[in-house]
Amino acid sequence: MLDKIFAVLEKFTPPKLRWILNHEGFRRYFANTGWMFFGQMFSLLIAFFIGAWIARYLGPQNFGVLSFSMSFAGLFLFLASLGIDGVLTRELVKFPEKQNELMGTSLGLKLIGGSLAFILSACAAFLFGHNNLIRMLIILFALTFILQASSVITLFFQAKVLAKKVIKVQLISMAISSVLKVLAILSGMSVFWIMLVYVLDTIWMGFGLVIAYRQFGLKIRNWTINWSLARSIFKDSWPLMLSGAAISIYMKIDQVMIGNILGEKQVGLYAAAVKISEIWYFIPVLICASVFPAIVNAKNDPPLYKRRLHNLYWLMFILAASLAVPISILARPLVRIIFGQGYLPAAGALQIHIWAGIGIFLAVALSQYLLSENLNIINFVMTLSSAVLNIILNLFLIKSWGINGAAFATLISYLSIPVTFLIYTSIRKRVLKHAG
Repeated sequence: MLDKIFAVLEKFTPPKLRWILNHEGFRRYFANTGWMFFGQMFSLLIAFFIGAWIARYLGPQNFGVLSFSMSFAGLFLFLASLGIDGVLTRELVKFPEKQNELMGTSLGLKLIGGSLAFILSACAAFLFGHNNLIRMLIILFALTFILQASSVITLFFQAKVLAKKVIKVQLISMAISSVLKVLAILSGMSVFWIMLVYVLDTIWMGFGLVIAYRQFGLKIRNWTINWSLARSIFKDSWPLMLSGAAISIYMKIDQVMIGNILGEKQVGLYAAAVKISEIWYFIPVLICASVFPAIVNAKNDPPLYKRRLHNLYWLMFILAASLAVPISILARPLVRIIFGQGYLPAAGALQIHIWAGIGIFLAVALSQYLLSENLNIINFVMTLSSAVLNIILNLFLIKSWGINGAAFATLISYLSIPVTFLIYTSIRKRVLKHAG
């Protein structure tokens, strides 16, 4: 199958670049990314259309309640991971002999972080939640912060370039989740029960990952926790955790602020636009996660390291722009067909928000370089600046332009990350030095 794909690609590849397609390492990572891409794409498409069905079923008001609750809890998501994902992947590639120690220690850190995130979400829900239903939904969704600690197994398979294992688990979990959501809709269940199904998604995924890990011939009971190693991991990861905090803010704060300023119905309309726009954000994450081991391994070969980073940056820009053009043109019919006539006011926000993908795609690629160079502080400063800018812009633009103003705030703040890197000379020179 892979050979047939490469045969087709060679027809459209300039002769000078065809050597890349025959490179053994490239084929391996392409196969890994391909499995991740098509598996994740299939899962997300199913989730997207089930989500659109839920949006139609609930209507803008109740869908806004659901989206607001998820976004509010999502502000604390950064604590659940503690920023260790990229560090764990890097360490598993560099020190495979420490696998059990790394996995056990990382699981312990994620459980601590998830518990802390749950507690803070629950406290914030009682302090700032609009009503009892929203408070209950926030607390319910926050349970996923503890349950997702099993994601360390996903990172293990990524480090080993074994995406097929994870994709199989995702597909099975998605099938179970989809059936339950369809049953909830057909049974006329309330927004509370639909939120419960979202929480159960994390449980199915966790069980599947454990089974896949055991089928690989490995045992979780062999994992050990080394608190000295935990301190070392957290020493590298805390800037990434703070970057995650900033990401949580600028990814979720718009819906929270819309809910506080305009009400839940407008959140529902905006969330519909965001669903179409953000469904593509898995692409840079998957591609970068798949090629990150290759980037780390190439550091001892500066020309190869430079070439891989250079190609990664350009690929991200081209992919993002290729998605933004047709979606911005077809925004109105897309919203009408997917979500229904009641969500048509979301089309304007979609036409604006989709262009924010350029900033996201480039930011993900830049973060891979900064992580490989252990320049996590720079990553945090750029992300925090973007988050602060997003909050300030939302305060002014939502009141003036409604959900379109929130979309503009998102566009400007997302683009600010690659723009910040261009403005600050020290960052620009170092990145461009390796980008070629």
